[in-house]
Amino acid sequence: MTGRVKTALKVVDNSHTEAEAAFQEAAKQTAPMVERFSAHREKIGLAVKELESERYELISRRDLLRRQAEAFEAGFAAHIADVESTLKLYEGGLNSTALSD
Repeated sequence: MTGRVKTALKVVDNSHTEAEAAFQEAAKQTAPMVERFSAHREKIGLAVKELESERYELISRRDLLRRQAEAFEAGFAAHIADVESTLKLYEGGLNSTALSD
């Protein structure tokens, strides 16, 4: 406040008071824009967080599906190996046994 008193006491034209009034008016006009900007920034931030959450969820699902597919493939390979070994046993047994007439 002392700055205003000192400038008011000096012998100068009124351009500084007009400029001060213009600055105050401009500050009043930019306040809603700043509020809208911060509201949009918050909305964008929220959207980014939602997308990151969705990305993490999709990555988790993909990894789960990959593990399930690998487990299925391992189980299927074990089953095929079991069938092949059983087939070899039967083939070996049929070939080694003499047929009696």
